[in-house]
Order: sequence, then structure tokens, then C-alpha cells
Amino acid sequence: MHFPFFTRGAPAGHPASTKQLAPCPTRAHAVESDFNYGICRFTLDCSCGVHFDTPFIDEALEWRELHVQLAPLADQLPA
Repeated sequence: MHFPFFTRGAPAGHPASTKQLAPCPTRAHAVESDFNYGICRFTLDCSCGVHFDTPFIDEALEWRELHVQLAPLADQLPA
């Protein structure tokens, strides 16, 4: 099987024998974060419509990183 992404330990460049399937629409997943004082939670809203909130800042940062990296891959999956 061929996966169009690399693991963290792989080199950054693409080998000549592979081709990129589609450009990653990272602009479609722009995450905005804020702290809501009314409910004392960190809130994250993505431009794709996903909402996430948590009381822990490390969880919010991890969710943001994962969503920005994995959401474009999920967009390429058939429905």
C-alpha cells in the first residue's frame, strides 16, 4: 500500500517515483483558539465547522496540532 504522507523519522523530500495525490487544503482547516471565561474552558473552532473545548491547555494544543495535520487526510477519504 502507498500512503501519501511520511512518518516523523522519514526524510522531508518526496522520492522521484511517488506523486502527490492532491494538494493538501490546509487553508480549509484554520483553527482559531480562545479562552472562554464564562465556562473557564479553552475553545477551538475550525473553519470546517468543528468545535472543541477543554479545561486543559495541553489538551487544546494537542487537539489543534492533530486536527491541522489529520483533517486534510480525512478529507481525502471517500464518504
